[in-house]
Amino acid sequence: MARVVVAAVLLAYVPALHGLRSSVAPFDGQWFMAVAACYLVLAIALVFISSPGRVRLQLQQWVTLQLMLDVLALMLLIEAGGALRAGLAILLILPNAGAAILTEPRRALFFASISTLALLGLNGWHWLAGEADEASVAQAGMTGAALMATVLTVSWLAMRLESQERLAQRRGEDLRNQLAVTQAVISELPEGVVVLNAKGHVRAINRAAREMLGMGSQAGLTTDALAGLSRIVHTDRSIGPGADSVEFMVAGTGPEGSRRLRVRRLSGATDATDAVLMLEDLGRLEQRAQQLKLAAMGRLSASIAHEIRNPLAAIRHANGLLAEDLTEPRTRRMAAIVEDNCLRIDRIIEDVLSISRRGAGEPERIDAARFVPTVLAEYAAQAAIEPARLACRFESTAPIWFDTGNLRQVLLNLVSNGLRYASPQAQAVRVIWRAVGEHHELEVSDDGPGVPEAARTHLFEPFFTTDTRGTGLGLHLARELCAANGATIRYRPPGDNPEVRSAFIIMPAAPPTSS
Repeated sequence: MARVVVAAVLLAYVPALHGLRSSVAPFDGQWFMAVAACYLVLAIALVFISSPGRVRLQLQQWVTLQLMLDVLALMLLIEAGGALRAGLAILLILPNAGAAILTEPRRALFFASISTLALLGLNGWHWLAGEADEASVAQAGMTGAALMATVLTVSWLAMRLESQERLAQRRGEDLRNQLAVTQAVISELPEGVVVLNAKGHVRAINRAAREMLGMGSQAGLTTDALAGLSRIVHTDRSIGPGADSVEFMVAGTGPEGSRRLRVRRLSGATDATDAVLMLEDLGRLEQRAQQLKLAAMGRLSASIAHEIRNPLAAIRHANGLLAEDLTEPRTRRMAAIVEDNCLRIDRIIEDVLSISRRGAGEPERIDAARFVPTVLAEYAAQAAIEPARLACRFESTAPIWFDTGNLRQVLLNLVSNGLRYASPQAQAVRVIWRAVGEHHELEVSDDGPGVPEAARTHLFEPFFTTDTRGTGLGLHLARELCAANGATIRYRPPGDNPEVRSAFIIMPAAPPTSS
């Protein structure tokens, strides 16, 4: 575009230069106008051709072609300019400076050298022909020197600019990578992170904070919880940078109902008007603390149970030897009481050790129609109960995906628990395998009165029992084994209809997709 402007200005000055008179080098107006017009047309054509996608030449080749055309056109204009040769020679600086920006320094100096030699050759020719004096040749040399100096300076500045641009690009790429990593880390933090501006609008929020506040997927969504956070930070000023945390209630978010959150503002923010808030779900923290406490108690209980087992075995052995010599009914009854309580303690120890040894299950394909009757028959024979009290029904042929040993233990615990409260009638305890919609469930029901309503909330807690003969660990162990296999277990109370029994329902995990 600069080439078009220069050609247009030169063409517009032709009428003003017609009156120029010089006895040494006259001005050739017609030749000058013809060359300037051709130069203007050529400049417009180059602008059109230089549009993206129109030229397939490489940058260096394209710059070389344009510069050669510029030098040729300008030398013709200088020749036609007569006495204006010294002034028109300055125009050579413009294309050479552009070449210094677009090409490497050696190539730019080569172009500047060609322009200088052409200018010196033209003035030297006119000096030898007597059409110019020594001053014009010297002035041409000075113009050439200025041209070389300009090219060197522009090349140096272009290289500095290019290096700074590359550095800026690298810094920008590093910054984008660091920002992406930071966002990925923040999004996976278990704690909620919310950044509020001075007006209380959200500038950034991670996934954990959205879940805690009950927000949707839109980044700009405003909820009552966010309004409460903004009021705490900017209006009430309950917390400031580095201040102690405060509790914050979020009502009606998720199936758990209201949540208690702890809000803490980070200090050292870059912008004093922004508030960086850390949110923690106190309910989850308490659950985690309870789990850690139960885990520690489980390990301690397992250690104590293991230590009790050896002296308990000695007591049972000594009681058995003593019972052989007892003849009176009263003393034999006392030995039987000792034996029964030793067996009860042994069951408690076995349950405690089973919980402590529980690991991740390895679900496998189990044929329900074969597995369940076998387990019930073995239990009836071992416990010496009437087999008719146990019944099973299969309404689905789908397999059960469960660890075989774990499922056996769960069934034995539930059946034993049901027989304890069931009637002596036939089919007092039933095991049913059926499909419910897209899922399957294993139901263990009994015709007993069911669990009292007050005790249902503590049903799966360890050491909770309503029977003085129970250990309080059977249902807890059943739930733990189900969780280890990706299954769930729940209690269904009896209904008004006699057909709806009190039952425990197990929903196994879905089968693997590869199967």
